[in-house]
Amino acid sequence: MTKVLIIGATGYLGRRLAEVLVRHGRYQVYGIARTNAKAESLAVAEITPVLCTDPVNDPSAYVEAIRNHQIDTIVDVGGANADSAKFLEEIKKIGKERLESCLASGYHKFPKPGFIYCSGTWVHGSAEKPVDDLDVVGVSTATPPRSLVAWRVELEKSILASTDILDVAILRPALIYGYEGTIWTPFFLPLLKAARSDTSGSIQVPLTSEARPGLIHVDDVATGFEKAIEKLSLINGGSVYPIFDLVTSQESMSEIFTALASNWKYQGRVELVGPGDDLFAEATSTTMRGSSARAKQLLGWEPKRLDGYVADMDRYAAAFASRYGNEF
Repeated sequence: MTKVLIIGATGYLGRRLAEVLVRHGRYQVYGIARTNAKAESLAVAEITPVLCTDPVNDPSAYVEAIRNHQIDTIVDVGGANADSAKFLEEIKKIGKERLESCLASGYHKFPKPGFIYCSGTWVHGSAEKPVDDLDVVGVSTATPPRSLVAWRVELEKSILASTDILDVAILRPALIYGYEGTIWTPFFLPLLKAARSDTSGSIQVPLTSEARPGLIHVDDVATGFEKAIEKLSLINGGSVYPIFDLVTSQESMSEIFTALASNWKYQGRVELVGPGDDLFAEATSTTMRGSSARAKQLLGWEPKRLDGYVADMDRYAAAFASRYGNEF
């Protein structure tokens, strides 16, 4: 049974990934929790909690868990930004320890620890030109990464350079939607408040109206990671480039907000006025015409939410609104 540790197991994506792995029954799933309450929530979901109050600056608890439980694969979906480099360095130390231990015992072929990192398609920059995961960022692509995530390029390089001691993969989800829609909260919540208080007013949203982002449902991202875990040693056994873009649709930002306002019966005016100097809004406004052909072919990934965001906006609008109940 493969043992998997998830960094970010209590988060938006990590929770869904953990649930997918538990349901499959082929994995012993461990998850980092920063508090006792979160540890208890993981345990109830049949996920073994690893209590680590500050995994970035004090990784000792999860490092010891990897050693003591002989965990096979570590998945970083923690959203720690540039601090994810610290996770990589700790896992590389463990990989080196296992390498030296096996060689000292006379083993010249042995399983490497696995490390899978959640990057994102924003590293491709913003353009209508088709891109895929074989377009090497900074080499094959003409558009620079969005400023918010430019640091990811060096981290991805470091991960790819670690294959002497680790089996690695990098998954790049497009803009994620579904359920509570965490990523969309800064842009959706003002519209929801307006719809519940003044259906004839107007609001301004700091996004680009002409943007056509690549999109993917969080459930499909979770199954993409599950497939990467399953195939990790295979894709590291030859010449496979272990980076995979995950995207299922490309849709108009204007149409997303038109559909959202309609479902919330907002009769006022919604203006997408551009991000200004807001780097997160700029990244969210990324236009991305991507492909996941390699993930389907090499990982056997089969996404299910293929109708897109706008087509089923009634469902997604209701889910987001339910999160806030009658708060306003």
